Amino acid sequence: MSGIITILQKELASFIGSDKGVFGVYAIIVAVWSFMFLFGEDGVGGQLWFVFFSVIVAANFSSTVFISERINGTLEILITSGLSRDAILFGKMIFIIQMTFIIGFSCALLAGVLGIILPGIEGARAFGFYDAVLYLSATFLNVASSAYFSVRLSNPRLLHFINIFIIGAIITIYSTMSSLFNLHHYFLVVGFLLLGAVFTFLAKKEFTGERIIQPVIL
Repeated sequence: MSGIITILQKELASFIGSDKGVFGVYAIIVAVWSFMFLFGEDGVGGQLWFVFFSVIVAANFSSTVFISERINGTLEILITSGLSRDAILFGKMIFIIQMTFIIGFSCALLAGVLGIILPGIEGARAFGFYDAVLYLSATFLNVASSAYFSVRLSNPRLLHFINIFIIGAIITIYSTMSSLFNLHHYFLVVGFLLLGAVFTFLAKKEFTGERIIQPVIL
């Protein structure tokens, strides 16, 4: 547990120390997507934008936390620093999930504020419990698949596209099955969580078998 906390502290410090332009980009993303959520339709169809929002945010953080560190050698240093590989993997995953949740919550909160102060949008929808559950389950899947494919991909730039493809495939399967059997919308959440658990297991295996190219002694 202490190893996970160490990784969380390390990732948070790295994020806070990022270029200030990063915070501006996320502020713009939150502002734009809050309007999209505000005027979205009720029901699963109107909530899918929030799912793909999690793809954007989680994949961006994953590119930094997993792929960039693998490329510049920082991940190699962590693996040889005495921290367990499970602590490194799960610490990074928890950090990305937390940040994605904070940004998503900020987006929903801003949408709620805009719905109160702006005139002429009485029909705007509010953020509900299912929105939060759907967003978090999609985030878990995105982070887990990013952790796995960060090891397997030869081209890290494909990470966003793979996550979009996976999410899109699950939604397509759910929509097709729902039209045939009238499935409850929580089946989509269950699908995200189950596949996320599979990718977490696969990512754990990859990190356990990670080979050290150049051992580093701290």
